Amino acid sequence: MEELSGKGKKKRRVLIISDGKRGHVHQTEGVARKLKGIIGKKLEIKMSKPYYLFLVAMSYLARRFKFSSPLILFWIQKVTNVSIESLVKFAPDLIISAGSFTHPVTFLLGKIWNAKTVVCMRPSLLSASDFNLVVAPRHDQEKCKGENVIYTMGAASHISEGFIFAESVALHQKIKGDLHRPVGLLIGGESAHARLDAEMAGELMNEVLLACEEYDLSLLTTTSRRTSPAAEAVVRDELKEHPRNAYLLLASESPDNPVPGIIGLCEAVIVTEDSVSMVSEIITGGKYAVVVKIGRKKKRNKFDKMLQDLTDEQYITYTSIDGINRAIGDVLNRKRQGFRPLDESKRVAQEIERRFFGGGSSMGAMR
Repeated sequence: MEELSGKGKKKRRVLIISDGKRGHVHQTEGVARKLKGIIGKKLEIKMSKPYYLFLVAMSYLARRFKFSSPLILFWIQKVTNVSIESLVKFAPDLIISAGSFTHPVTFLLGKIWNAKTVVCMRPSLLSASDFNLVVAPRHDQEKCKGENVIYTMGAASHISEGFIFAESVALHQKIKGDLHRPVGLLIGGESAHARLDAEMAGELMNEVLLACEEYDLSLLTTTSRRTSPAAEAVVRDELKEHPRNAYLLLASESPDNPVPGIIGLCEAVIVTEDSVSMVSEIITGGKYAVVVKIGRKKKRNKFDKMLQDLTDEQYITYTSIDGINRAIGDVLNRKRQGFRPLDESKRVAQEIERRFFGGGSSMGAMR
């Protein structure tokens, strides 16, 4: 499987370990796509919580004892349909993953090939010191420290200018009629920190549609897999006959992901605060985000620091539901000159190049 680049240099092999969760996939693929001169391969895994704890226990033991490669591969074979033989032949130089279930797999496979390991999230049961590089959000600075830890303002994303353009063209072909100053609406729902019930969804839709009427805007909307059936029903009822509704996709009714297309077509995008990965996608796509506060399960939210940082850097406006109208007006009137996409994937990729492959200095400070 060895391949050479045009200059005769051997390409580096990068293995992505995926738990199938969209946000995690976007982070790892976003970084991998910004690396230079690589051959990529993906290992899809699926496991139960007990087996995850078993692999964590084996990882603890592997810190002190050397397990044979066939034994480790036997454990990994139980959580994937990918051929172990193909993994052995691939022999990666770098392993990238995101999500706690991928961490013991990353650690153990790193032992086999002595590969560099990168995890795009703070490790939960394992330690940051178990990996060569940990990419953690700024709000985890107090919980995750070390020379091998770098911090990002937003999540790494697979979004790129070319990808956004292609997706926007494809989405535009599905929309009937003309678009007039389109804005996007990305609705989340239940999370560990937030909630969005039917009543709140109704308030949200009312304020957004009032803004669309006042500023003569077309609205492109999608929900999340976490949006409750009751909240989705409200969204459907509010939009089905509304003249400002240019596009609606309910996540419960379709597996399609219109988010990149919506970002590409819209001047600004409204998003509920629980959807942190979508906030990152919006600003990575070079668009301004209006982030809307919804119900809190706890008074303090670990993402508050990140949202405040993004506000201070003028990537987003963070507002309550009743402030949406004013926020949209401010966004539409602001000068777009100087607004820059937040490309954390590129920054992380350049840090990997610098630390592991002698790729020169990193782009910007990774604080």
